[in-house]
Amino acid sequence: MTRHLPAWALAAATSAAALMPASLHAAEIEWLQWFAAENTGGFYEELVADFEAQHPDITVKLVTQPFGKVRESIVTDNAIGVGSDVLGLNMPWTTEFLEIGILEPLDDYLARDDNSFETDQLVEAPLGKIDGKTWMVPLNAFPFVMHVNMGLVEQAGFDAPPSSWDALAEQAAAISALGDGTSGLGMPFSSQPPSNGPILTFLPLLYANGGRIMDGTTPDFDNPKVVETLEFLQQLEQSGALAPGAASRTGGVDLEEFIAGRTGFLISPGVHSSSITSRNPELDYTLVRVPSNGAEAYRVHGWEIGISADSDNKEAAWTFVDYLLSPEVNARVAKASNALPGNLAALDTVRADADATLVKQMDILSGDTPVEEMRQSPKAAASWSLMTEELQSMLRGDQTPAEAASAVQARWMDLIQ
Repeated sequence: MTRHLPAWALAAATSAAALMPASLHAAEIEWLQWFAAENTGGFYEELVADFEAQHPDITVKLVTQPFGKVRESIVTDNAIGVGSDVLGLNMPWTTEFLEIGILEPLDDYLARDDNSFETDQLVEAPLGKIDGKTWMVPLNAFPFVMHVNMGLVEQAGFDAPPSSWDALAEQAAAISALGDGTSGLGMPFSSQPPSNGPILTFLPLLYANGGRIMDGTTPDFDNPKVVETLEFLQQLEQSGALAPGAASRTGGVDLEEFIAGRTGFLISPGVHSSSITSRNPELDYTLVRVPSNGAEAYRVHGWEIGISADSDNKEAAWTFVDYLLSPEVNARVAKASNALPGNLAALDTVRADADATLVKQMDILSGDTPVEEMRQSPKAAASWSLMTEELQSMLRGDQTPAEAASAVQARWMDLIQ
């Protein structure tokens, strides 16, 4: 039974609520992310405290999970009708999340005149419209580069890192031939979740070849540029240039092997430079752009932010997102994550006291084209797994590069039926 209060009681209750301290009826938002799990210095807790000090009417509950758990939590929470207000996002989840209806479109928020940032200053890749709308904004950006063990390069008889595919193939094979457990190039193609080795290594090479895997939002995996790039991978495998056991290697294993000084080259996000230099300061190390086969383009990956479509506090959520994208705050986030800022207006602030490897990332990528297609791929986690399986089969010699490309295309098309 519904109990109706008399008018005088409603007026009294309203008056009492108006007299309550703001902290007693502040909006509470929840921020689910993995960012704090990768920064143990308490930076994100301090960031939340700073925001709350500036916005006493909003409290932020920081919910931190490992990266591998966040996507599953967002999907599961949505299915049972609960969930966070502000979401840490990975661009390749976009299509799947749109099918489920998880994300709030951000166009109206981005169009506001009182935002603390300019939309045209944001890293472009996450802003690309799908279904005519923008669904996420960039907190930071990790361009993919090639990490180089110059000690092994010189030991193999070369005086400079490779800048072309031909030079990469030659140097990687020569480094592997040194013996003593050394390998030329680490490339992870394990089926272990998240099965994302190909997007870490194959896609950066493809983009440096001028290729793409999507035609808009339609899979286009069996085109000549993809086949040519797969043929290059096959060449590397057959020449012994790749680290052994690629089918069982993960990105974590390849990073550890590089840090230990046993691998000549590693293609991965530039953020790994901080782990490399801090954990093995004796390594003769540098980073360069991914060797090109005619194109100057790089895969860009980052930490994105979105708002839940089911949030009850979307205005408060946007206030927090706006704070994170403000130039001063975004510069602090970039420095803490050893990444480029999502708001390019913060670049000069970041550069002022960035370490040498971060400055080098800014310099070598300043004129290249950033690319991120996985946000448009069908059912990201499933598509990664299928691509990994077919590339494993190719590297084992069970199918040709052209057959592998056709198999991925057919399986991806089945995903979107």
